Amino acid sequence: MQTEPLNLFGPGAAFHHVGLVVASIDEAVIPNLQKTHDPIQKVNVAFTDLHGTVVELIEPTGETSPVAASLAKGIKLVHLCVSVPNIEQAIAFAESREMRQLSEPVAAVAFNGRRIAWLFHPTYGLFELLEQ
Repeated sequence: MQTEPLNLFGPGAAFHHVGLVVASIDEAVIPNLQKTHDPIQKVNVAFTDLHGTVVELIEPTGETSPVAASLAKGIKLVHLCVSVPNIEQAIAFAESREMRQLSEPVAAVAFNGRRIAWLFHPTYGLFELLEQ
């Protein structure tokens, strides 16, 4: 298998996790999962390790949660997360590569207040940026 590099977010960007929507984190049947409630994103989240890849389980906290529609449609894989040294610089870099910013950076409860932002690419889909 041969791969070619794809740089959408600039220097220092690194893959962080995959986001999966679930109806209930409690039903994921993974021992010792710690749930975190994020009122800004209107979700509960928990993290697990799947063969070396961090997976964020995302549970909507109501019908107005941004992931509720995905769950209703049966769409489980919702985003890829990339950590970046500077979120504003990464957003500017991404916008020069056909990315569209969906939200301003906000503090994320699940990441101890580190800022996140949401971007969309017409080919690659939804990305969460996490400031390092």
